[in-house]
Amino acid sequence: MKKINIDTWYRKEHFDFYTTFKHPSFNVCATVDVTKTLNYCKKNQLSFFICSLFLLGYTANQIEPFRFRINNNEVDVHDELEISCTVLNSDESFSFGEFGSSSNFDLFYQRADQQLAKIKKGYKTLKQTNNRGNEIFCSVLPWLHFTSFSHAQKESKHDSIPRIVMGKYKTIHNEIAMPVSVEVHHAIVDGLHVGQYFEKLQHNFNHFFDQNNLRL
Repeated sequence: MKKINIDTWYRKEHFDFYTTFKHPSFNVCATVDVTKTLNYCKKNQLSFFICSLFLLGYTANQIEPFRFRINNNEVDVHDELEISCTVLNSDESFSFGEFGSSSNFDLFYQRADQQLAKIKKGYKTLKQTNNRGNEIFCSVLPWLHFTSFSHAQKESKHDSIPRIVMGKYKTIHNEIAMPVSVEVHHAIVDGLHVGQYFEKLQHNFNHFFDQNNLRL
């Protein structure tokens, strides 16, 4: 991890401007064509949820501003992000599952499989043990093909953890489209970076598994 020198940072004016806002985050929703990844998962009997969650985090790691975190009026740049995601409990409440780093698919899949099995057996928690600040918060709404999204948030203008949500996929014009919502802090992330995220996310849904020829 490294720190950005705010005084010499090219974004200093933007940082100073948006950190005065009461609600400095913005949210963008778009659809991603998941046809190739879904077919790969079916062919290889893999969980589409775990594979998609991996790609959300893997792509976030590729966009440097997604690794920025505001920390006491400073900006930390993390080397790697870790995923925390909501998981449905058997009583229809939910828990926070910590899935760790998304840099290695095999390790991520095994860890995610274990985490889901643990929650399925009755483990329930809303506590998060990661205090390093390098999380991204993810969720899934498999019941809705949504077109907009907003999050419940604590009153903290320095909460700069990205929040990424995927929804129900459906067939649209011969492709299987899944909505994805991305919420980020405008002091450190702009629309340009969110656009880059969606571009890389689409590339990864199209090509990651083919290029890596993965087999668990």
